[in-house]
This record gives sequence, structure tokens and C-alpha cells, in this order.
Amino acid sequence: MSASTGSSTTDVEVGAENEVPQLSALFLIRFDKKVGYTIAWKRSAVDVILDGAVEFKSLPSGLHDIQSDLVYFVHEGYAGLSAFAKGEASAEERNANFVSVGILVSRAYGRLGRSWLLAARLRKLATALADDVSATTPLEEFWDEQSRPKGKEAKEGDAMKKGHSRARALSTITAVVPSDQRLPPFHPALSMLKYVEVFGPLVFRLQQAALLRKRILFVGSAPVRVCCEFVYNLSVLSSIPPHAAELLSPGTEGLLRLPALFSIGVHDIPELERLQNPKANGAHTNGDEISPQGWVACTTDEIITTKKQLYDIVVEMPPTYDTPPLKRVWPTMKTADGAQIKASQRDLKKYKMLHWELWKHRHDAQANEDDDSDRAALLSREEENEDDVLNETFDDSIVEPITWSRLAYNGFMWWASAGEQHAYTSDERDRDRDLLGDLSDYHEGLPTAVIAYFHRSTTLLVNTVNGLIERSDEDDGDEDGEDGVLVVDKDDISRMGLDTWSEADKAFLSEFVWLGWGRGVDVRGAGLRCCGVTIPVF
Repeated sequence: MSASTGSSTTDVEVGAENEVPQLSALFLIRFDKKVGYTIAWKRSAVDVILDGAVEFKSLPSGLHDIQSDLVYFVHEGYAGLSAFAKGEASAEERNANFVSVGILVSRAYGRLGRSWLLAARLRKLATALADDVSATTPLEEFWDEQSRPKGKEAKEGDAMKKGHSRARALSTITAVVPSDQRLPPFHPALSMLKYVEVFGPLVFRLQQAALLRKRILFVGSAPVRVCCEFVYNLSVLSSIPPHAAELLSPGTEGLLRLPALFSIGVHDIPELERLQNPKANGAHTNGDEISPQGWVACTTDEIITTKKQLYDIVVEMPPTYDTPPLKRVWPTMKTADGAQIKASQRDLKKYKMLHWELWKHRHDAQANEDDDSDRAALLSREEENEDDVLNETFDDSIVEPITWSRLAYNGFMWWASAGEQHAYTSDERDRDRDLLGDLSDYHEGLPTAVIAYFHRSTTLLVNTVNGLIERSDEDDGDEDGEDGVLVVDKDDISRMGLDTWSEADKAFLSEFVWLGWGRGVDVRGAGLRCCGVTIPVF
């Protein structure tokens, strides 16, 4: 697999992030109490049907309860962005005008085609048109200005036709991004810290589901902008870096990134049904089996969740997910059949480590105003307070309980060899800390640091599995293993960053290895007998 193939799997662009995209379509949607949502004005430079589609994509259910919003979506292979606004109107018009100004742009330069660069302009247009929907002259001017090919963009298009790759992605070059790199306003990756904070340790389970290319659906209420950005974040975080992608088996190109559908509604059900048929859509094949075509999306239409055959994972976003920590209700992650998915004990430890480093970095500016001794004391006090807040926000609903086997094993190891057990847990903690690195190296680029952390985690997983496979192939005469089956033990699982006691982690590993290498996995561990009882390692 070539590096150029891997480089197309991520798209938080740098270098071209300030190049406003050329418009493929521009339209004005308004709500008419007699006929519903209608396209009041439109222009298009491409042969794409807008009527009967973009009006529903631009105005998801529930927007009438809020004043404004931004909605990301996809339509006919194009990236879409609409700005919703509510203006005052007569009682005959239900005292409100609902309008949305939307665009379509090419996805040649990423999941959203840099559409966020036009978000501020769209919001301004929507606000003005909400007060007077007939004042479309600014739309005409906007279209004339932005529908013409840009000089640099035209050159980039020619380069792409000649086989050159597009602008480098921030998520693929995190090691060389300048320390003062700033993302432009409205860039969805700016919500990366909120994403980590909102989902807590479930960010690691979401990462696993995305790496398995599951169909993941976020379900919540308006506004939808934040959930659309979370869709973007998960798609970027779960992309497999080029250097790791080269280690996967040939024919796995379809696994390198998780497609993002962004906001969807009941009108998108036919498309979801089409994606449900993997053979018809060229999905990844592995032997005689075909993996479903995964995606991540968000919706305000709860009716979609009743069609369980259309998705694999549903993430329920409670109304209070965006409130201060002590008042927050955590999102719930479930399989399509209703089984709740919880974070592992190691996920919780890794999250607390990540949370603390992010929090500490955001307080560095304040701390640096004091002298060194005061800074150390301040951080020490604030760390205690932050840990208290963090601990109070978690409950048993989001983390797997400590198993009896683990308690018994830890108790036995403390009695039999406390030193060895301490060394094992200390090594695991040190590995997690080394993988996180020093976020201060990224200065103001914390979203970049989060992307780099998750990509390093994926690379560690791929590298470790690939190393085990290579050693297994060299040792294929080992009578303990079956042909094509990869045997792993608790130390192998620990080195991958997984929880050796989590059944969910073992199931993830088995499916990931099968998707990426077409190999079965046999997880083995030693057992201990204490007082006549066998205590398994896992």
C-alpha cells in the first residue's frame, strides 16, 4: 500500500486552510406555513438536483426552537454547510421567519471542502434574510464572487489531475506542525477539546468502534453544530496514519478512514439502506466475508433509531451533556440491540491522564504569571481540586466495574509478590504517559495534540499487531498455535494500550486483526490456583 494512498485518509488541512473554496451551489431555504420548507432562491454550477433534498438537509428537525445554528451535511458527493436563522414575523407567519442559507462545495480537499471558511459570511446572510427574505441581492453578489475559480485553486486542481496529492493534512503531519499553527475560526477541529471532555473515557470506545468501521449514529437535539463537529472529530481521530496503513494487508484501503455523513434525517433513510448493502458499494472484502461500509453521522430524528438494521452503534446525547461537569449527564453508548458499551478501567486511567494534561496546559498562562515556587504550589492545589471535580462527574454508568477475577488476582499478587505487581502496573502507567507525550510542545495547538495522541495510539496498536504476526509467521511450526491464528497474551494486550481484563477489549482486538490482516486471534493467559480456585489472568 503506497504512502500516497494513506495520505488521502485525513483532512484537517494546513497550508490551504485559508483558501476559500469555490462554490458549486448556493441556495436559500425558507419555511412556508402552507407548503413547508421550500427553496426560495438557488444557483448551481454543477448538475446536482437540489429540490427535494437540500431543504431538508439544511433544516433538521428541532431548529425552530433556537435562534441560529450551523449544519454540516453531504449531498451527491458534495460537502454542504447551511446557516440557519430565525427572524421576527407577523402572527400569520407564526411570529417567526425560518430561513437557511446553504452551500455545496467540492470534497476534493477534505471531508467538508473547507466550507467552514464561509461560515461567518453565511451566518450574516441568513440573519439579514430572516428579516427580509426577498432581499436576495447579497446572495447574487456572493454567488458571483465565490463561484468563479480562484487562481491558486485552479492550479491545485491542475496538479491533482496530474496525479499530485492534495494539500497536506494536519492530522498526518502532526510531528512537523509549527508551534504557532492556528486553526481558522469555525474549523470543526476547534471543538476537539470539548469532544474529549463531553465523552470522557468513552472517547476510547468510540475510537475502537470507528477503527472497526462501524456505523455510528449520534442522536441529540438542536442545535446540531456541535454534534456535526463531533462527527468530524471522530472521523479524523480514527483515520489510520500512512506509516501505519502500510502495515495492513493489501486490499484494506477501504478501512483507512471512516466516512462522515454529518447531519442526517428521515429523508436520508434510503441512502442508509443503500449503504447497508456492502457488496453493492464496493466495501472491504476479507476472504469470503464482506465488511459493512461504516460511517459516522448525527441526527435529531429519533425515529431513525427504531430502524436498528441501519446502524451498529448509537450514542445518545442528553440535553445536559454540554453543561458544567457537576451538572452533566454523560452520553450513553449502545449497540443496535440495546447493549450498553462502557469504558474499561484502563480507559478511565488514560482519560484522567489526558484530561489533567489538557487542563494543566490551559492553566499554564495563568500559572506562568507567578514565580516558580508559587506556580508549583498553585498547580498542586488546582490539581487536587480538578481531580475532585473529575471524580465526582463519573459514575458506574460509563465504566466497566472491576471484575472479581481482577480483584482476586491483584489481591493474590499483592500477597505473593507485591513488588512484581507494582512494577507491572507502574510499567503500564509509564507506557500510557509516554504515549501521551508533552502537550505543551504544541503550545496553542491543543486540537493538534489530541489528534497526534490518538494517531500515535492507533500506530502503536498496528505496529504491535504487525510485529506479533511477523514473529508468528517465522514461528509457524509452533505446536501451540493453529495455522493463521495469532496467539497473544496479557503482556501483548497491555503493550497495545488495551485493558488485559476487559472482554470488550479482547473482542475489539479479534475483530480489528481480522479486518486488517485476515487473521484469527487466540487470547491466552496463565492461571493461578489459590485455595483450590483457579484465577485466570484475563
